[in-house]
Amino acid sequence: MITIRKLANKDLPAVYDYIKGEPEINLFIQGDLELYGLQGESVSMYAVGEEWDSILLKYYSDFILYSKSPTFNTKAVGALLARQENILAISAKESLLMQMQGHYPKQKIQGTYLCRCNKGSFIPRAESSGDVRKLTKKDAPAIVALYQQIEEFAQPYLDHTKQKLAEMANNLEQGGVGFGLFEGDKLVSSAYTTATTTSGAMIVGVATLYGSRNRGYASTLVSTLCSHCFASGLDFLCLFFDNPKAGAIYKRLGFEVVDRWGIMRF
Repeated sequence: MITIRKLANKDLPAVYDYIKGEPEINLFIQGDLELYGLQGESVSMYAVGEEWDSILLKYYSDFILYSKSPTFNTKAVGALLARQENILAISAKESLLMQMQGHYPKQKIQGTYLCRCNKGSFIPRAESSGDVRKLTKKDAPAIVALYQQIEEFAQPYLDHTKQKLAEMANNLEQGGVGFGLFEGDKLVSSAYTTATTTSGAMIVGVATLYGSRNRGYASTLVSTLCSHCFASGLDFLCLFFDNPKAGAIYKRLGFEVVDRWGIMRF
């Protein structure tokens, strides 16, 4: 029978060694571990197998799977996940997550491109003259309300509003950086970082209300966010995109595709 062990802070050096070969893929894991460690209630982690066939990180009700091998023991991971309560999402490199599809035949995997921009390859752009402001935890209700109005973001923010508010406020208070574009007092576009490590961060939540699109807001916010993060000392930034128009925007800023990412929502 394969061994599943819950990890503790003493295991962190081994975890960092295990994930170091794919820093972009493992930004979420490393960022959560650097920020929270494995002693609090927000984050926990499990190693599957004595030789670590795979690892599974839990952040609130979201799970991230990783394996150094292109294949892994899906049965053991499935058994571990079956013991969890209130799973909102499982994420991983798309090629790994697809191997879990047999355990969740009714769930659809949403695939997306993962891209990276290095500090030296960043090309700043300002395509909008709108009112750009840095976001704080006090803006969490406005950010969540924005995502609730956008189809590709809405469902988890509508179904789990209280948790998403807590996560958003916590992220912006604990190292995440966000910028929003306002029309009057109304937040109409936003982007923020999460999973911040000593060298990189993930840009997420790039979104604009339908009636305010095609005005350069997304480009402006991502460019502003990149400039801020690189000036603060980060070496690289990553983000996701799943349509050619968004990909073209990010490529103009210096981002290049490095892999595919998948998420399975419940």
